[in-house]
Amino acid sequence: MYEYSHGGNAVFERGNADIVDLSANINPLGVPDGVESAIIREFPNISRYPDNFNTLLRKKTAEFEGVNPERLFFGNGASDIIFRLPRAIKAEKVMLCAPTFADYARSAMSYGAKICRHTLYKENDFALDSNFINAVQKESPNLVYICNPNNPTGKITKRELIEELLNCCEKIGTSVVIDECFMDFTNQAALHTAKIFLEKYQNLVILKAFTKIFALPGIRLGYALCSDKILIESLYFHGADWAVSNLAQAAGLAALDGAEDFINRTVKFTTAQRKILENGLSQLGYKIFNSEANYVFLQNPYSFDLREKLDTQGIRIRSCGNYHGLNNSYYRIAVSTAENNAKLLPATGRATC
Repeated sequence: MYEYSHGGNAVFERGNADIVDLSANINPLGVPDGVESAIIREFPNISRYPDNFNTLLRKKTAEFEGVNPERLFFGNGASDIIFRLPRAIKAEKVMLCAPTFADYARSAMSYGAKICRHTLYKENDFALDSNFINAVQKESPNLVYICNPNNPTGKITKRELIEELLNCCEKIGTSVVIDECFMDFTNQAALHTAKIFLEKYQNLVILKAFTKIFALPGIRLGYALCSDKILIESLYFHGADWAVSNLAQAAGLAALDGAEDFINRTVKFTTAQRKILENGLSQLGYKIFNSEANYVFLQNPYSFDLREKLDTQGIRIRSCGNYHGLNNSYYRIAVSTAENNAKLLPATGRATC
């Protein structure tokens, strides 16, 4: 049976209209200037079908990413593309880490693919290492996913390891998807992104989204970067046309105006606030894992459910008990505004006492 497994839904629960929702990792700086007015200006065009090929948005995004527009495919959020990929690739076997983002597995199951999981361990700080490549060689899957930085751990996978994986997978005919939806929140993202491998490896797909970094989850806008033209064509085929609305395309175009400065301000703010939260939670006795993204990943050493305790104080965090490889002692907490972050630590202190 279907079960909603993501964060960000607390406000829709009865009596939770005023809850501070830290269960979804959205940019605390909010929507970039100009996006709302761009959506309003686009309203007269809602009686017209969208440009199915997102021509203007692909061109502008290609300039932002420093790639050829032919390398881009847009969807109704990155999740839309995740669900197209097993069909486009005809994947009979999909390889995942555990823990990682749930939709990789659900998309594979919806297509009927077999799922193989490679467990990441607390003792290794949930880092991906060469053992994963050994597992890929053993299982020989059609499709491999890596979330970088990983969700929910916030751990970065080194680019050298990604290149080693791409080499390995190229030899066995395996497609590699690197989900970089949280990459723009990291310091020195240019040193971590797999974009430098796009032209060399046709088996590489990179996922990105406007959802998190531009605070646009309600718009639904994501994209894939890939140098394989046949796969791009297949992504169009294996899903509905008009995946990106006129309003979403207008929002994306506006968000890219001044994007570099906006992202730089975001990284500076979220990095500083994450460190404040990590230090405060560590002092309260929680085990903090090194995250490079806009969220804190922790383990609760106490016997109570921290999510339930904070719910009673009007704060929602993400329990990670439904992630493969984790249990109910693990939590993910979004870095929010300074005001909301300031509420979290005393509330957690009260819960801990």
